[in-house]
Amino acid sequence: MKQLLTVLLVALMPLLSTFVLANDDYQSFESMELTTGMLLEDYSKADYKRYYKDVDKRRFFGWRINKVHDDIKVSYVTETLFSYYNDGYTPIEYTYDFVFEKTSKINVSATGSIALKQGKKDGAFANNLDAALKITASYDTSEKTKETVKIALDVDPGTQVNLYIYGEGTITNGVAARYAFWFRMARGGFEVFTVTTQYHRLEKVRI
Repeated sequence: MKQLLTVLLVALMPLLSTFVLANDDYQSFESMELTTGMLLEDYSKADYKRYYKDVDKRRFFGWRINKVHDDIKVSYVTETLFSYYNDGYTPIEYTYDFVFEKTSKINVSATGSIALKQGKKDGAFANNLDAALKITASYDTSEKTKETVKIALDVDPGTQVNLYIYGEGTITNGVAARYAFWFRMARGGFEVFTVTTQYHRLEKVRI
């Protein structure tokens, strides 16, 4: 079994944290762990049937919302930027270039007939569901940028160095239905993923 080693990165970490960027598509993360509950993509037909009962009572106008999971804490790895091992007898000098292009702190997804706004790559709900969920003011997306950082390090014999993007955030999901003049216009699931912290983690393990 690989044993995690302590890696001293006092000089390196300020440089790395400067360029921390969120992945645009949280559903494509390498891994994500929830403290409780489940992701929208894991809802079953039986789950939808049970949760819809709370939003199927018709109203004159607007949204009925059932937040099944509210601000669940999650931790995740977006992607492994590099993994390099040394099975030799002498240290190996290794140089790596980071290239980043975009950051967004909130991402959304939907199922059923709930729509997303056209042209919003970072994600936003259509028909004022954002306002009903009270998340509109929380959107924070940077302009598209591109940054490059070069890192030089030694990979010791019998070790493997992994660099990946680690983060923590919250997930809120559930179901909603929109009504207009007592008619149901849309119904489906919604999910909001919010990044609370994200940084690069460089670790060394024995091989």
